Amino acid sequence: MKKLAAITITTIVSLLPLTNAYAAWKELGSNQLMVVYVDLDTISDQGEKAQILSMLDFKKPGVNPTTKQAVSSIIGINEYNCPAVSYRPIEYKEFSGPKGTGKVVSDNKTPDSAFEPVENESWAAGVFNVVCKRQ
Repeated sequence: MKKLAAITITTIVSLLPLTNAYAAWKELGSNQLMVVYVDLDTISDQGEKAQILSMLDFKKPGVNPTTKQAVSSIIGINEYNCPAVSYRPIEYKEFSGPKGTGKVVSDNKTPDSAFEPVENESWAAGVFNVVCKRQ
């Protein structure tokens, strides 16, 4: 089962550039800075952890600190440790256009990143509630 989950996640990651066009994005909410979306079809469970494809669509573009290019949206796979109420990015791409369109500004693979606490009222908390509190 773990092997199947790994294959599924690998497939999702390899299709990330195409996924934004075909993803079934569900809006979770928004604030002054961004709108947060998830693709519920990409949820995969691995024991007490779950992964999901999410998108942050910025209302005003930010700037990538390394490339100095404008970033209007981010699409990525995050892993959530449900009992520990924490998360980490597995892979994410920054895009110059809204909703994962335009040029890829950066392509980041971070499978060994450390888990960070999910803070209340953050975009990560909204996604956490979707993947960890479903039943």
